[in-house]
Amino acid sequence: MTQKLSDRKRKILKAVVDEYILSPIPVSSSEIKNKYFADISSATIRVELATLEDMGYLIQPHTSAGRIPSSRAYRFYVKNFIGKKSLRKNEMLIIDESFQKKYTDIEDIVRASVKVISDITNYTSVIVIDNINDVLIKEIKLVGLEAHTALLIIITDSGIIKDHVIQLNNIISPNFLSDANILLNRVFAGSILGDLSINTIIIENELNEFKELLGYVVEIIKSYSFGNENSVFIEGQKKMLDYPDATLEQAKRALNVLENKELLADIFSGQADDLEFSIRVGKHETCGLEKCAIMTARYRVNGKEVGTAGVIGPERMDYSKVMSVLSYVGKAVGTFIKNEFSDEEER
Repeated sequence: MTQKLSDRKRKILKAVVDEYILSPIPVSSSEIKNKYFADISSATIRVELATLEDMGYLIQPHTSAGRIPSSRAYRFYVKNFIGKKSLRKNEMLIIDESFQKKYTDIEDIVRASVKVISDITNYTSVIVIDNINDVLIKEIKLVGLEAHTALLIIITDSGIIKDHVIQLNNIISPNFLSDANILLNRVFAGSILGDLSINTIIIENELNEFKELLGYVVEIIKSYSFGNENSVFIEGQKKMLDYPDATLEQAKRALNVLENKELLADIFSGQADDLEFSIRVGKHETCGLEKCAIMTARYRVNGKEVGTAGVIGPERMDYSKVMSVLSYVGKAVGTFIKNEFSDEEER
């Protein structure tokens, strides 16, 4: 049975973790007293630190050194003390500017998201798109550009997945566009992205002049019906080498995990449905990543879950900041896609 921590032990433990997150230097009793507990004697604080060490919350690297948090301490910390904190104005501006560009491809949106998460947190970031095959195609639009060039727009219940310029042998006349739009929506509208088996029969029976166009659409849609290998996006892998309290061997092991996209997909998709955020600390919770922690958040668009975003960082990561970044980016992505979707609906 786990021994319950007294209020004073909780406050001292929080102080140690807070200090170690700020700077990876063992925290001394005098530092704790001077910054947090002027009304408690140094002797009392040393006793409490020793007790917390005996309980497995703190580690003393050397006899004369201060203490550092254990994985157990970080797990207690994230469960009891962290919450979102306000991002700096320049950080919010960087995120906002990332989504002011014109993205017409879901992969571009995801890559922009995973990059800005890594840039702002300075940790390795991962996004797993795990429900792309369940997306419903709402509408397909073909817009003529030149005699043989057209813009193909695919709209789903999660927004636009692709604006794609295609070249056709046919001359793209007004009549061709009108007939093509009717045909495309008869064949594809209402279909699930990952299941084209029913519509391929219809495609084979269509007029020859539309077969080339239909073939383009099928290939574009199939390119988005990807499996785990292609639905994992990573940014900032080498940042793991910069964690000050990790050994080279631990960093190499972490990089090996990052190369296994199937494993990453499993790790990042394993979040409880009722949690806004999931935090796992220590090698027993992070598939063997020593001195590491993983925080994930589910991303939704129009109420539909589209994937999971998160970071892999040191146990001493700034949990509150990571939580705020994931939340802010998630809202920015949702707003961007909804705005793009609304714009296309009005055209």
